Amino acid sequence: MLKASRCIKSQLTIALLACLGASATAHANGGVRLYGLIDNYVGSVKPSGAAASSWQLDNGGGTTPFWGMGGEEDLGGGLSTVFAIESFFRSDTGEAGRNPTDSLFARNAYVGLSSDKFGELRLGRNSTPMLYLTGQFNPFAGSTRFSPLNVQNWIPTFGRLIHGDTGWSNSARYISPTMAGFSVQVMYGLGEAANNNGTNNLGGFIRYQRGPLDLAVGGNHTKVGPAITALEPSQKLLFAGASYDFKVLKLFGTFNLTRNGRSELRTYTYQAGISAPLGPGQLNASYVWTKNDRRTLDDFNRATAGIGYTYNFSKRTDVYANYLYDKLTTAATGNTFGVGLRHKF
Repeated sequence: MLKASRCIKSQLTIALLACLGASATAHANGGVRLYGLIDNYVGSVKPSGAAASSWQLDNGGGTTPFWGMGGEEDLGGGLSTVFAIESFFRSDTGEAGRNPTDSLFARNAYVGLSSDKFGELRLGRNSTPMLYLTGQFNPFAGSTRFSPLNVQNWIPTFGRLIHGDTGWSNSARYISPTMAGFSVQVMYGLGEAANNNGTNNLGGFIRYQRGPLDLAVGGNHTKVGPAITALEPSQKLLFAGASYDFKVLKLFGTFNLTRNGRSELRTYTYQAGISAPLGPGQLNASYVWTKNDRRTLDDFNRATAGIGYTYNFSKRTDVYANYLYDKLTTAATGNTFGVGLRHKF
């Protein structure tokens, strides 16, 4: 067993080195690029209701670490082939994936066609349109450690409101061109369940951008992925987001409504956020409040607030300091804070 494990690790290492070598050669020809991000922080973590705080040197305080390769080929006539393979990793330990259950390319693994006139179609494993929206309409962007909106929506220890993963396997994702400020994204993921062709995922949104104004409305109907169980076989989600950039500050607002299938649990989530340039960096703040309507059981609410500052050393390297407050009506207050370093390559 040990020899087999070592053999597999050696084969993966050789394959990765071969890919990197091929990437370097292809990149010189303008066809393939290698890219990624490393992000680690030191801090204390305690969600509301946790027995005690935990000091950690963890990853992903600002952005979940990943590496990837992508590229395109010009087919002529405004049409091109596109592809990307992207893998999460835990840069605090060197382990692959966000957790042990992640596949090798859990972030993205797709091939597709892109047209100047008709948009882009990607086939494979795709990051979801809903993940894109929740990152676009909050001042902490894609952080799943210190963004009040993201920790409530995606993280189990903070209640995880959105069911399903941030990426869907066996999926097709369509991204339209922008026309008169409007754009559309639609994604369909096949569950590939035997004798149950209806067990699939559907999601998407429509967006309007005009100068400093940004508006979007979207939704999911999820039947496959984390938090989907026999007791909760599906979830419907409605999301609306808005932002307005005054240059001296940017305002954010969101609303999302979830309804779980069999239990008919409903959640109503509201967010208000602000970001402002300050010196060589940016000040961010956000407040999120969720009402949980459990029908036959007592309702409860959750309030989460965050504030932080990101200092830019360069276009690719920054340091950040963030604080997160969390309070369930049924539990004691939680406090999380951390200081981290992030580098893009």
